[in-house]
Amino acid sequence: MPALLSHSHRPKIQRSYLLQHIVALCLLVGWCAAHAVRSQTRDYDRLPTAAVAAVAALSDPATFLDTHNPKSLLSQILIPRPPDTDNSRKVREAILDVFRKQLGAIDSSAFSSMDWKTKGKLGWHLEQHTFTADTPEGKKKMTNLILTKNPAAPRKLVVAAHYDSKYFAASSGMAGFVGATDSAAPCAMMVDLAVALDDALDARERKIHAQEQSEPSIAQETTLQLVFFDGEEAYRVWTHQDSIYGSKALAKQWTSTFWDATQYDASRTSHAPKLTARRYRSTYGPIEHMNTVEHMILLDLLGAVNPNVPSYYDSTKWLHTAMTDAEARLKDAKVLWPAGDSAHASARSFFSPNRPWGGIEDDHLPFLHAGVPILHVIPSPFPSVWHKLSDDVTALDYATMHAWCMILRLTVAEYLDLDIASAAQRRQAGPNGELSVRDADQRKVELVSLARP
Repeated sequence: MPALLSHSHRPKIQRSYLLQHIVALCLLVGWCAAHAVRSQTRDYDRLPTAAVAAVAALSDPATFLDTHNPKSLLSQILIPRPPDTDNSRKVREAILDVFRKQLGAIDSSAFSSMDWKTKGKLGWHLEQHTFTADTPEGKKKMTNLILTKNPAAPRKLVVAAHYDSKYFAASSGMAGFVGATDSAAPCAMMVDLAVALDDALDARERKIHAQEQSEPSIAQETTLQLVFFDGEEAYRVWTHQDSIYGSKALAKQWTSTFWDATQYDASRTSHAPKLTARRYRSTYGPIEHMNTVEHMILLDLLGAVNPNVPSYYDSTKWLHTAMTDAEARLKDAKVLWPAGDSAHASARSFFSPNRPWGGIEDDHLPFLHAGVPILHVIPSPFPSVWHKLSDDVTALDYATMHAWCMILRLTVAEYLDLDIASAAQRRQAGPNGELSVRDADQRKVELVSLARP
């Protein structure tokens, strides 16, 4: 039978037992703190009417969406582009070309060594997440593109779409499939979003850095992150194994690696130690990359006329409502549609309050399973051209794509608490919305000051 403990030993055992509970409690609190970054909903201010109208003045989306211009980004994407092909690489480079030349994107390998004193923009952090996938057609090299305005931010709003097109065998008669709505147009819309909001994001970073408040708002802690997925399409029949290769690989990486703000401190940009320390002062313990994602807005099958986008998840019903509200206010401000457009004046809303029957398997699933709230912006029913050769340039309606750009700009700007009116005032009337020489020089002066320790 067990031996009885003497009284002299009991206090020691009790203290040890109590110590174990204290340690366990501390670890639990630390774990909760490390996972308390995400907020399920946001109660943010709506921009005044004047600022809503300014959304359209930020830049001209035709630069990226005009399919009559063979040099536009969308025209360059509208080619067959299955993973691990020359066309896939061409599309990837076309997207990156905009970020590198217009937005100062820097590859992650060189990010900390750049001298930003000579730059007119704060830049974007670029990561090319390359992996090899086992597919029914053999091993395929795939690459996700992740572009982050401020990787040192503890919270990210992710806007995503897939840039690959579905693979069809040469003998199928479908090898020319270009997936205009699926999802060439959404990718071009995402690039427009980055260009349109870039100046306002820069201005907000400088403002945050200069302010003395000890606790930034949740919106100020949040940056914009764009993800272009590779390998969304199934090679044969859609199954859990043969589909969403890129999102599964990225979700696996983000749930097995940890975000560390200090790795970005070496770069002499807005990701300065002062700003990072203020944002993370109360954060305890390691944080998975996945847990820095506040919400994901996944775009798919967009660009055709008369879309009907329901709310698929109760957790983001509020964000679906916010996007619906943004559409209505843009329409009231007469900037939802292209200037001079009258054909769409009586068009119905893009959004439906009804929840559809069943669900849709798409790139969001690995992130949904990891706890990320998802706003799935995909029509129900799908466009009639889905997975047909007719999903080409003729399936796209420019006015509809323009409207989607305006809706995304306003929704994201309000989510991130950006000063759109001031950003629009700084813009000049160039075709790409370039800054004037005077404004660019002023920005350089601000950046030199910002980069000093």
